[in-house]
Amino acid sequence: MVDARFWSKVRVGSPQECWPWTAARLNRKLGYGQIFMNGRRQLAHRVAWQLCRGPIPVGMVVAHHCDNPPCCNPAHLFLGTQADNLADMRSKGRAAPFEPIRGEGHPKGRLTELQVREIRRRYASGGVRQVDLAGEFGVSQHVISGIVRGRYWASVA
Repeated sequence: MVDARFWSKVRVGSPQECWPWTAARLNRKLGYGQIFMNGRRQLAHRVAWQLCRGPIPVGMVVAHHCDNPPCCNPAHLFLGTQADNLADMRSKGRAAPFEPIRGEGHPKGRLTELQVREIRRRYASGGVRQVDLAGEFGVSQHVISGIVRGRYWASVA
């Protein structure tokens, strides 16, 4: 009964084609298929794997060779770790370039470039302790140390 209910929601084609999930999806257009079974929501491609290939070992993910999230064709699915899945994504050029947010644009940033220059200038001229600068600028002494040593805010001259 579970098999028939599940496969009635998949447009099965040839073994080479993607078999898209036709019912509810996590994202209406492109998302992973989802089905409510055994008292909880499950991802359709994972159910397809289990119905055709058996249990999914703990710590493993079911990934798509075809990179088509709604696809439930067992021939397009493979087991691997999340690291395997990410490596597959990168090898296909689907990984967005990661550019860390630095400086004033960082959501936890408290200082401006102007303040960083002022901290470095005042510390270099002597007569002021890091802990005093930390209190004045509202950051820890550790942050001031990183700034004056060039470990933090390295892009600011």
